[in-house]
Amino acid sequence: MTVKQARAQYEWFISVIPERVNYLKKRCAEDLKIKPDLLDYSADSLKLLWEWFIGVARVEKTPPDELEKMKEAAKVFGESFINYKQFTVVTQYIMRDIAVYIGESFVNNYPKLKWTYCNLPKNYVNSREPVISGFYIKDEFTEGEMDVNPMGIVTGAGSKFFTGKPDKNDIYNSYTDLIKRIPN
Repeated sequence: MTVKQARAQYEWFISVIPERVNYLKKRCAEDLKIKPDLLDYSADSLKLLWEWFIGVARVEKTPPDELEKMKEAAKVFGESFINYKQFTVVTQYIMRDIAVYIGESFVNNYPKLKWTYCNLPKNYVNSREPVISGFYIKDEFTEGEMDVNPMGIVTGAGSKFFTGKPDKNDIYNSYTDLIKRIPN
């Protein structure tokens, strides 16, 4: 993706946030039989959202051609890189919408945070991806500004479908851990 394409993709992404969030809220509220105003971008609303997702998420066998690619990569990276199951395409779309909702939860509740994207360095894990900027990390290894890709929160929590048992608190816990990294 070129820099110009990345900018256009980002602008499109920002423009569809209201539509995607409204759809997600409506669908979740209908399925859980709750009032839509409970999905208010609060940390607690993330529990409702993930509880709903746990109920609607679907997995399928990984197609043979994809499995072969993973097995080839496993020669270098190890067997843990082979995923015999994956989320369905519809479930992946829902996960993207949940990531948008999480991002909006950060941005709506913490004025220092904002959506952005970066082009450089090209090997940056979130290069040309929508991220939330404004976090700060300071630990024994790192100190400095930090971006958060909300999709990373969702995929991390989603991995429990394959490695353990998902829990309605999974994205809530990630969110509350990250808000500790917002500077005063």
